[in-house]
Amino acid sequence: MELKTHEVAKELGMAPRTVRKWVQKYEIPCRKNDYGHYVYDEEALARLETLKASGEVAGAMDVAFGTDIKEVQVENMSARNEDGKALEHRLQILTERVSRTERMVQQKADEVVSYQLLQQRKEIEELTKKVDRLEKMLDQMQTPIKKIEPPLIFDQPPQQKRRNVFRSIFGL
Repeated sequence: MELKTHEVAKELGMAPRTVRKWVQKYEIPCRKNDYGHYVYDEEALARLETLKASGEVAGAMDVAFGTDIKEVQVENMSARNEDGKALEHRLQILTERVSRTERMVQQKADEVVSYQLLQQRKEIEELTKKVDRLEKMLDQMQTPIKKIEPPLIFDQPPQQKRRNVFRSIFGL
């Protein structure tokens, strides 16, 4: 029986990341497949179950994120007196990380809003220019057009009549 990391994590009720960290930290023998993913046999599973049950890692705080549920699950929080300080320190670190992440998200949101405002301002300026051009065209169309009267025949200089070429040669 060979299991993948997410299957082992589901069976043990912990995060896949925690399982991988324990394999590395406690040097649990398991092989990797062609893609470099851990493959667990029964012996590795038994060692992981033993580690979870032992007091060696009982005070550790593991955070697992459910795929469907967006809630953070905190496991193995049975802390002793001496582990209380370590737990408080970890909690403080997590709190700082959450507040830093919130600041980053707020900053990113501000940047997005600023960009959108600049884009909208640019679009408004372009539309304003188009409206101005249309108003000018409309004004030109509304101005009365002066009627251009055709010139009178008498206003033109008289054209010389051409004589027929044959008449001029023969004198007729």
